[in-house]
Amino acid sequence: MSAGRPPFSPSDLEALLVPLLVLLVLAPMVLFLVFDGDSMKVLASLMSAVVVVAALALSTGFTALTWVYVRSVHLVLFQGHNPEIPGPGPGDPAEFGYHGGPAWRDLAEVRSRVRRRTGLLVLFLLPHLAVHAAVVLTHTAWAWVGAAVLRLVDGGLLRYRRVRMLCPRCFERMAYPSYECVHCGRVHRDVRPGRLGVFRRRCLCGQSMPTLLVLGSAELNALCPHCLQGLEHRPGEARELPIALFGGTGAGKTRLTHGLHAALEHAAASHPGARVELASEDTRHRLGNSALMLSPRQRVPPTRPGRRARGLVLRVTAGRRALMVQVYDTAGEWFGRLERTEELTYLGKTTTFVLVVDPLAMPPVWDALDAGERRRLAEERSLTPDPEQVYMQVRDGIAHQYGTSARGLGRTRLAVVVTRGDLLAGTSIAPADVPPERWVREVLGMRNVLRAARSDFGSTRVFVTGAVVAPDGSPDPSLTTLARWLLAPEAEEFTAMLAPEPAAEAAPVGPDPTVPAREVR
Repeated sequence: MSAGRPPFSPSDLEALLVPLLVLLVLAPMVLFLVFDGDSMKVLASLMSAVVVVAALALSTGFTALTWVYVRSVHLVLFQGHNPEIPGPGPGDPAEFGYHGGPAWRDLAEVRSRVRRRTGLLVLFLLPHLAVHAAVVLTHTAWAWVGAAVLRLVDGGLLRYRRVRMLCPRCFERMAYPSYECVHCGRVHRDVRPGRLGVFRRRCLCGQSMPTLLVLGSAELNALCPHCLQGLEHRPGEARELPIALFGGTGAGKTRLTHGLHAALEHAAASHPGARVELASEDTRHRLGNSALMLSPRQRVPPTRPGRRARGLVLRVTAGRRALMVQVYDTAGEWFGRLERTEELTYLGKTTTFVLVVDPLAMPPVWDALDAGERRRLAEERSLTPDPEQVYMQVRDGIAHQYGTSARGLGRTRLAVVVTRGDLLAGTSIAPADVPPERWVREVLGMRNVLRAARSDFGSTRVFVTGAVVAPDGSPDPSLTTLARWLLAPEAEEFTAMLAPEPAAEAAPVGPDPTVPAREVR
């Protein structure tokens, strides 16, 4: 048989029928001689021969047609003799899953090949093609059902664990991260089960990739699907807690950020199974030397005004619980005008806020100090604007991004944190024996801010902190108290890790943290 000729065609059938017709003409003559002219016997023999030959012919033809079909299926499904399937597009550089189109294309190619080889005899192969179509339909249906179930289960687990992913660079929420192929670096924007794969997908380079976090996609290099920036903290593995710090320039936000890191790190070091990791390169660069920055004589430079706001990500682990703490320390200049504040879209995705106040910048506090205390603290005083102005500006920005709402803001929390408590210790206005809220209201004169906070936020609490460390490296207990309140809604493991130590409570570095800070609602 020539290379270009199909294995079976109508001409082959004609070649078989010609000898058969000759045999049918000669057979009666032979039978007439054998049976001595007995026409009845001759007729019976002919009818029996016709039935046998017809049965053999039909079975042979059906077998030949079936062989053509099986051969076509083998060529298409197992040897790749099928038309090239176009890719899904640049946003999804992966091959289609078999249920996502190739199964039906293969069926169409098998039907086309069989029809070319058998002509009208393809009608005898309709049962084969019907069974093939039923198998493809069943496979496709089960694959899509499986993909839907996997997505529902994965989404349900994320909701049950209250995992909501936020990009610390562009501040956009993401339903799922994008991932890079570990072999070629192509970006797969959405790897979840679908037309490109159910349990795994195959990159155009041939590399297999998991499709869900529960199947191992968290081990791949994650990127934000909106800004395509790398996400080193492996979003989706743990719940995220964004904390937005705001206050005027020089109020102490950066030093407080170092203090919170030091408090978490110190607490984790004294609890087995607990640890704190700096989960991004930017975080390691900015918080890698917190212990040095919190030295009582160390001055921390403020965040540069032109610096693009980014979240600092800390992975806090306590026992079997993990938490991604995203701290947003933005330069105070961003809170001067509403137009700039509205650019900080993370405010609309955050439920925990920290208003940072420098007491030395407030005239009532400065005027209450005696001359010697003012000389000693003159270099520490900042020129930060009135905290009430900053509060109102940010409050309006938050309400605008939340889209109105008392209902939206009802689940938010605000910590009013007065910094430099260590510098005020020993002065005539030290808050050591006065509850923080009363001291802030009466000495700092922030009655209007506290009154507005009660109305604007679901809960508010006042803290007086000293962002310093003792000679042994332990942070001021007031920082641990603040960190415990910030993490309190998450899990008991974190509050237990940050539980105050009796020795630390007995000898605080700054203002006495054992005075209960009253919850304001």
